[in-house]
Parts: sequence; C-alpha cells; structure tokens
Amino acid sequence: MDVLVFRRPVRALQLLGLGLAFAASTAAQAGNGVHPRTPVSWEPTPSCMTIVDRTVSSELVLSYTIPYEDLRPENSVDEVEDSRTHQFIALCRGNSVQEPLPVWLSTADVAKAAAVGLADPNKLTPEDILDTSSAWQDCLVRITPDDSRRLITFAAAAEPVVWDVGMLPIGAYVVNGYTWEPPFNIYSLRSGVVKIVDDPDPAASPPALSIGNKISEGVVYETETLELFGCASAMDGSTITGYWAQINTYGMPLDWVSFEADTPVVGDTFALPFAPPLEAAGNLIALKIEITDPIDRTFTAHMDILATVLEGSPPSTGGECEGSGFVADPECPGGTGGTSPTSGGESGGDSAADVTAGPDPMTSSGEGCGACAVGDASVPLGWLAIGLLMRRRSRPTRYRSAVRMNIG
Repeated sequence: MDVLVFRRPVRALQLLGLGLAFAASTAAQAGNGVHPRTPVSWEPTPSCMTIVDRTVSSELVLSYTIPYEDLRPENSVDEVEDSRTHQFIALCRGNSVQEPLPVWLSTADVAKAAAVGLADPNKLTPEDILDTSSAWQDCLVRITPDDSRRLITFAAAAEPVVWDVGMLPIGAYVVNGYTWEPPFNIYSLRSGVVKIVDDPDPAASPPALSIGNKISEGVVYETETLELFGCASAMDGSTITGYWAQINTYGMPLDWVSFEADTPVVGDTFALPFAPPLEAAGNLIALKIEITDPIDRTFTAHMDILATVLEGSPPSTGGECEGSGFVADPECPGGTGGTSPTSGGESGGDSAADVTAGPDPMTSSGEGCGACAVGDASVPLGWLAIGLLMRRRSRPTRYRSAVRMNIG
C-alpha cells in the first residue's frame, strides 16, 4: 500500500525563539531565564495522516530526537527538581501559532514552580493552565504522565513513545512535545494528524484533515494565489472551508474571515486556493481549514506557519536570473519559487496504519503522488524578516515591497 506523506514544517524553532524572547525580557525572574529551551524534534518526519485502527492495534509508537543533551545542573537553586524534561500530549484540534497554548499543564506544576520563585499563582488565571482552560481542558490527552517526564538525553530520546489509545474517543488528534522548564515551558508540534478509528470506513468516524504547506510555499505576492494542500480522511460528501486572519498582538484572539466555503473533498487529498485580499498585502497572516461531513462533524487544521503576503507583483527576470536568496525567482535553476509538493525528500512516519495515496492535487495527471514529501523544518519569523531585509539591500528596486511588510 502506498503511503501519502506530506512534510509539514514544525514550529519547534519558532516556539524556541519565542521562549527566548520572553526569557530575555524577564531574565531577573530566574537565573536560567535566558537558557534556550530544548525542543522535541519529530523524526523521522511523520506522515500527513496516521490512522490507528483499533481493530488491529490500540498502540501508536512515536519517534523523536533532540538537537543536544540538556540536563539540569547539579545543586541548581533556580530550577525545579525535574526541570529540563520532556513530556508528550495530544489535543483534539489544532491551534494557530498566533494563538498559543497555555504554558502551564496543571495547577500542581504551578505550585511546584512557585515553591522556588518561578511562578506567582495569584497572577495566573484558569485560562493560563491547560488543565483548567475553558478552551482546552476537555480537549487535552496526556500521552505520557506528568510524573514520568523524560530527561533530555540521547538515551531517553532513543526510547520509543508508546501511546495507548484504547480508551480514547474516536477522531482526530494533534500531538505535541512539551518541554518542562519553568517558567518558560514550550511546545513542539508534531506535523500531520493522528486519526483513531474502530472501523476503516471513513463514515464510521469524524473527519480529519492536515495542511501540508511548508515555509517556501507560504510566501506569495498579493497578485498571486496561494494554494493550500494536504490530506483528508472523511466520509463522502464532506466539504472544506478556508479562513484567513491578519495577525495582531501575540496572544490576542484572531478575527477569522472565510475565503473559500463548502468546497467538496474528493479522495484523500485536497487543494484550496487562497487569493489574498487587499488588506493582507504587506503582512503576515494566519490560515486554517475546517472540514465538515454530511452529519455535521467537524475538525479544524491550522497552517503551521504564518503566510507572508508581499506587496505588488512578482518581479520579471527580464533575462537576468537571480534565483538565490530567500524569495527565489520561479524560473531560476535551483530556485525555490518553482518548488512543488512532490519534489525532493524521503518518506517517513511512525508506526500504525496509514492512508492510501489519492491523486496529487498539484498535478493534472491523476496518477497519485505516492510518497509526497514537501519540505523540512520551518524558519523562525525573525529569520524570515532578516532574509527579506537582506534581499532588499542587494536588490533595492525589485524587492522594495518586501521590507514594507508588517511582521508584528
């Protein structure tokens, strides 16, 4: 059976950068405040859709790596005893990078951090804790328990994470790694979606969907169309609706606006065009897609990165090929502008059942994409801005619009 694999960018590096920004601004709160939080790196790259059929097995084995070992220093007085450890959770839906999850998992964690001066319970509300948040408390599943957090060592990362899904409701789940190092705990999103079923017939379970765009496919000029693509598992007659939102102050609720409504889903893949409205030009925007089946069951998937809408039109090469740099000309050899979702990479994923590949939404052949691999790790937003600024300095006329973008 062919396996449909989309490599979606993970947000570990973006979240790591966010944690460092918070830490730098409040370093007086803790001696290790500027210490980089170590993310979970989900490797090999997960499949776009991982289906766990409990009639075959009720366990899913997850694999991850770490960039380096990171242990709490001996005799540390400004960290909790089990600081610098990893845990694994699942959520019943995705979230936008612009609407982050609460940094605390439980009130017990808050109390533990408060005991060493790393948290003030009086300044936190129930919405600041995943267990008590009205938005997430009924959506959270612990893959590994709080008292079994793993040391951040190569030996620990080599051990598989076994997720027993036997008692969970059927449906789609989004998996995250959690780095416990208060007060700046971070999440590392696992790309793709996990769907738990008791019957392989899509009609017997709620719908699931995952967006597969990578970082280079999230940059578009205002006169172009950005095509969102990915994988889906849903009963016949299901439809998808796309939404976009202009980013605002980090953590503030987004104002979602529909851009394409009730588009039928055919097969196991989808492609949804987004034509940026005028107000999106020169900005970063958030994107999400909601899938709804004929009996009104829904699931929402968010794009892992913020898309960039550049002002103006794509520059003409005019016979001069300048394909290097962050935003490459599509016609340049080796440039990223012509990257397709079927180019490069190796397929990968965790154990459990997978989904049969359908037609490639980015081609007209209809012969299917087999193992579609579309990219590697995402670039933090700060590096995106730097890349665009450097691009302008070297080409002041053609890319003038790139530096007028509002990134915050």
